[in-house]
Amino acid sequence: MQVTFGPQVARRVLRYELDRLCAQAGKNHRQVGDRLGMSRVAFTHITSGRNLLSKPALEVLLDFVGRPDRLPLMLQLLALAKSKSDQPAESSVHDVELAVGLEGLAVHIEAFAPMTVHSLLQTQGYARELIVHWEPGVDVERNVALRLGRQSVLTRENPAELWCVIEEQALRRPIGDATVMAGQFDHLLEITNRPNVTVQVLPHDVGPHPALKGAFVLLTIDDGWRVAYEVTRRSVHYHDLPEALDDYATAMSHLRRLALNPKRSRTFLAMLRKETRL
Repeated sequence: MQVTFGPQVARRVLRYELDRLCAQAGKNHRQVGDRLGMSRVAFTHITSGRNLLSKPALEVLLDFVGRPDRLPLMLQLLALAKSKSDQPAESSVHDVELAVGLEGLAVHIEAFAPMTVHSLLQTQGYARELIVHWEPGVDVERNVALRLGRQSVLTRENPAELWCVIEEQALRRPIGDATVMAGQFDHLLEITNRPNVTVQVLPHDVGPHPALKGAFVLLTIDDGWRVAYEVTRRSVHYHDLPEALDDYATAMSHLRRLALNPKRSRTFLAMLRKETRL
């Protein structure tokens, strides 16, 4: 999957990936710093985004954590992170785990889902049906597990807040059989009981609205930094320039006003579940 983003997004993704690889290898910052010939604090500055590794240091680090296979990808991220331009640039990154990495760092997630239930709210059965039809040739079970694993952002300690607006047409579209759809509605009704998850349904009779061009997600990271992204069939586009973020935030605000309020949305979901006879 092609990824388009600017240097600030690249820097964020790079620091996330470095921390993730170190954690997977069971290496703490002091151990990695010692291997690189720097202090624990110096390496922490790298994983916090204050500084960037050199190419030789990156090679040593990836070898130390047992992932030299990630070097081409990480070098690409490093080059993008060092770019002096604020404009987004295309990369040849084709890595789903990396593309959604920032999601795991979010404290607030706003999403508009016009065609299907948003991936953070999907059941295993629903996700499998979509992956089989949308991504032929991939390892289906691995991709299902990856998608479901992303949902831990909503259930972890100090979970992210999710506010999702879903088009009525997305909810009425049959994905799989009645059992799959019934399970999906049951899951939506259950997860919206969580205080950090809000779902609103946008009725199909609303007509034209500010997000007719498609789905998008707006993330807020714990230090207040924001980034928006859109996923197309073959690419992910990240946006972090102020004017772009303001545009997405404004669109989301309009969608919230146009949609059924959360209480009425739950009533609507319960109605759809009742209509799905088993």
